[in-house]
Amino acid sequence: MRAKQVSLEDTERELARVRDSNAKVATENAALRRDNERVAAENYDLRKEVEFSDNRNGDLSLQIRDAEVRLKEKEEALFICRRDVECQRNLNG
Repeated sequence: MRAKQVSLEDTERELARVRDSNAKVATENAALRRDNERVAAENYDLRKEVEFSDNRNGDLSLQIRDAEVRLKEKEEALFICRRDVECQRNLNG
């Protein structure tokens, strides 16, 4: 009978230890889930920011290309104007 009592006490202590360990693991699991959800939300926000930046970069690239075309047209007009002025100087001079 004494051996059974000792065995029962050992089993109860082991059960308490396992329950305590299980509670610690459950707490850690909950913390990891919260961290995972937080990181997932951050990733979502960063993806949206990257998407916005990509769109903005595309818009800016178009604006730069348009500005370069306008600049080239103005440079050509300036060249023609200078050529005409030079021709007039040669005719008048």
